[in-house]
Amino acid sequence: MPEIRVIGDILSGKFQPTLTGNPIVDAALINRFCQSLITALALTPNSVQAEHHWDLTIDPRKVYVIDSQILAASGHQNRLANVIPISHAELLHGQIGATQEQLVAVLTAQSSPN
Repeated sequence: MPEIRVIGDILSGKFQPTLTGNPIVDAALINRFCQSLITALALTPNSVQAEHHWDLTIDPRKVYVIDSQILAASGHQNRLANVIPISHAELLHGQIGATQEQLVAVLTAQSSPN
């Protein structure tokens, strides 16, 4: 099972976007989103984690769920196989439906033999 990183804010480096502007609220919202994904997909507790110190590097061994505003500003393409863009509003409101479907597709593709 690849590691899944949820990026909704970045707390270090030159590029420091936020979800709400309040780091405590941002952390709570992103953690709630992670927990909802873990529960919905019956994953192990550490398989989905918030990444608050992302250095804009895409590791091919990980799956990234990234706020689409952060993804656009980072210069990465949305079409990377291991990157799932999520709307800012869905992350803010904890709506995991669309992300869950995309995540299942990515995980299925990664686990199927070539």
